Amino acid sequence: MRSRMAIVLLVALLVSNVSLLSSASSAVELDEFESLPGEYLGLNGAVHSPSRELVIAFGEESNVVVFSSSDPSDYIETPSIGNNSLNDASFHPSGNSALIVGDNGAVLRYSDLDKSLTHAGAVNLSGSDLLSVSWGASGSWAYIGSAEGEIWRIRASGDGGSEAHLLEGLAGQSPVTSIDCISEGMVCVASTSFNGIAIIQRDHSLNWIGGSSTHWHDVECIDTASSCVAISSNILGTVNINTSSPEKSSISGVEILGLDGFFRSLTYHTEERFLISMAPFGIVEHDLEKNATFPWLENSDVADVNVLLSGERIVSTWTLDENIGWILTDRGNLVSFYPADYDVENSILSLIISIAVLLAIVGFIASIMMSVFGWGTGIRQDKNRKRGKSTGGNRKR
Repeated sequence: MRSRMAIVLLVALLVSNVSLLSSASSAVELDEFESLPGEYLGLNGAVHSPSRELVIAFGEESNVVVFSSSDPSDYIETPSIGNNSLNDASFHPSGNSALIVGDNGAVLRYSDLDKSLTHAGAVNLSGSDLLSVSWGASGSWAYIGSAEGEIWRIRASGDGGSEAHLLEGLAGQSPVTSIDCISEGMVCVASTSFNGIAIIQRDHSLNWIGGSSTHWHDVECIDTASSCVAISSNILGTVNINTSSPEKSSISGVEILGLDGFFRSLTYHTEERFLISMAPFGIVEHDLEKNATFPWLENSDVADVNVLLSGERIVSTWTLDENIGWILTDRGNLVSFYPADYDVENSILSLIISIAVLLAIVGFIASIMMSVFGWGTGIRQDKNRKRGKSTGGNRKR
């Protein structure tokens, strides 16, 4: 599977190169179908707990559904709080709670300890449409980005509510589309619609590192690489974080041609690999270590399985094992995926196991029959008697 033609991203400056995505059959196939409760949830996204065992999906009309990542039919229906569109969420590093943000300053808190959903009490954010949120790696503060170009730091206050402070150094009123943080250096990365990429340092200071010519949709980081991936509709960027001097971090990128659609969102896959969801329904895989992008799930293959599903919007993906996992759509529908060669490998393995079991059973039955009826014993005795006679004849000579 990894032998599929890759796109090597050789980049010196932002969007200085162009790469062509070669067409190929899908690397995965679709299998089980599930649906979250409700006819139309209007989901905008989902977030996964640090243990990857829990998923919180959120969307229009303050819809929030909490469910098991391995078994989406195991879900918790939460009460609806307000009627705002919820746009992003982030788990606390402890995994015990999550913040969910949305329009009109909506900030909700989900507690996994008692399965409750409540207002977080961030009154001074009222009126702002909140698009993005991410807890810092230490768990002391969360950062929230708004459609008005603000970034706030927020934490629980002693009176049971929340305290929020506006960060300085924001250039213009560019919507803050995504925020993600890494533990190395306690650094966070924010993407915006037209002001570029910003680095938030542990002292809450903010530095712009470039990329202002691109409308960034999403950014996702991994601790082990001290690097992040950012996407626009057809541009894939790499953020290289200088953890000792974060203001010296850099952004580079490449325009991807040959796409059957455009990039929408990012999800961490495995090791240093990401899944990039597309519209219409499709997915490509990006390997950060190899700086290469591969076709992964083609819309035409989805349509062959379910034409209605192929017209829905992917809001999240997650893996349970190597290339085995789930896809969630805006309508609350889920479909599982597995490697395209999984059936062939499993069939061969099943055949080998079946033959081995059959031979073992035959051998076991034969052993019992020989023991009960003495099969084969008489032959050995006859041979022994013949050998005895022959030996005696030699002695007579």
